[in-house]
Amino acid sequence: MKKLIFVVSLILLFCSVVYCQKQAEKPKPPANYKNEIIAIRELNVVWAKAFEAKDADRICSFVTDDFAMGYGDRIRDKKWLREFYIKCFSEGASWKIWPTVLIEISESLDLAVSINNYEYTTVTKGEAKTTKSWALSALKKQKDGSWKFVSFN
Repeated sequence: MKKLIFVVSLILLFCSVVYCQKQAEKPKPPANYKNEIIAIRELNVVWAKAFEAKDADRICSFVTDDFAMGYGDRIRDKKWLREFYIKCFSEGASWKIWPTVLIEISESLDLAVSINNYEYTTVTKGEAKTTKSWALSALKKQKDGSWKFVSFN
């Protein structure tokens, strides 16, 4: 029995050392990581205002030229996105984008993902229907230091 207790104690000691070592090895974020988080949050605020203004051109100014998203059975591009929003807004649709829930940035500080909640309201035959959902967005840092959306769902 003493041998079993000794073996179990050694295993627990080993696991404790490994666990503590892994915790100590956790890398610290780069120095300007927080600034990039702030920049993405600020982008989200300006982007949300473009939605409130129903400004398709302004909305699309925040997406990269190589933007792509899956919609239905096809991959859609920036041109399609602009036309989609123009059509939706002309039919009375609206979006309310809520503050960013989560942002994760790559160690190289050039790619990020964010999650936002939003409300989408459509108007059909004079009747408004509001749907609450969330969006997962991929962002890429531009040469000028700004962030733009590469894709979102």
